[in-house]
Amino acid sequence: MQTIATPSREGYWKPAVATLIVIAFWMAVAGLTADRDPNPILVNRVNEEVVQEPAVLPVPVVEAPPDTLANFLHPGPSQAAEAIVPRVGLYDAPDGNVLQTLNNPTIERVPLMMSVLERSGQWLKVQVPVRPNETTGWIKESNVELSTVENHIVVEVSNRRLSAFSGSELLMQVPVGVGKARTPTPTGRFYVDIAVKNPGGAYGAFMLSVAGFSNVLRSFGNGVGQVAIHGTNNPGSVGQFSSNGCMRLNNAAVIELAGIAPPGTPVFVLP
Repeated sequence: MQTIATPSREGYWKPAVATLIVIAFWMAVAGLTADRDPNPILVNRVNEEVVQEPAVLPVPVVEAPPDTLANFLHPGPSQAAEAIVPRVGLYDAPDGNVLQTLNNPTIERVPLMMSVLERSGQWLKVQVPVRPNETTGWIKESNVELSTVENHIVVEVSNRRLSAFSGSELLMQVPVGVGKARTPTPTGRFYVDIAVKNPGGAYGAFMLSVAGFSNVLRSFGNGVGQVAIHGTNNPGSVGQFSSNGCMRLNNAAVIELAGIAPPGTPVFVLP
């Protein structure tokens, strides 16, 4: 009896498996081709994760400080009064009562300088360099020598800006460092009472003492807390809230200012 040879089970499976592998390969290729974006977008990846571009946030709107010069009424020329007697009586009114007596020279050993606000006959109403700020009184004209001051200074604390004017004509405008939050620059109407060239150190190339006093410090640096416009050995502090109440300029600016702001020059410090 003739025996018909039949293929073994292993013989059936080997061709079948090979066929399936080939079919699977071409199906995969077809699928990848179908899903491929004809215009691929490039993205950055880190550890196979798409890096999301940061959202563009709107720039916060910071309101500019108010233009305090816009409504400022510029004065014309003023008068300075330099004492020519050892003691100057300060009266509450012409021919009135003596409020106090001011020494000349001052405790700083410089001439007593006052700013004239008003005249009544032979009497002058003046602002004097004593506490409280903007103290005024009447003096006898015969006790002083008068001079005319053409210019005035305006300091805007919030804008950290100093301007010098002749009437309403702008002569110079520069950044100024002013008092820190805990030692603010006092505001009000003052005047230059002393000019000192080359005070050195933290005061730079020039110092214009201002007849105004800190409302926080009763004493400072062996003084009585009086403020000044001065140069600095720290130019980075100019234009900042950086001082103990004084007004800081770079040295070139304070030299320029000193040339147009002699003692007696009004200084208006605005908020």
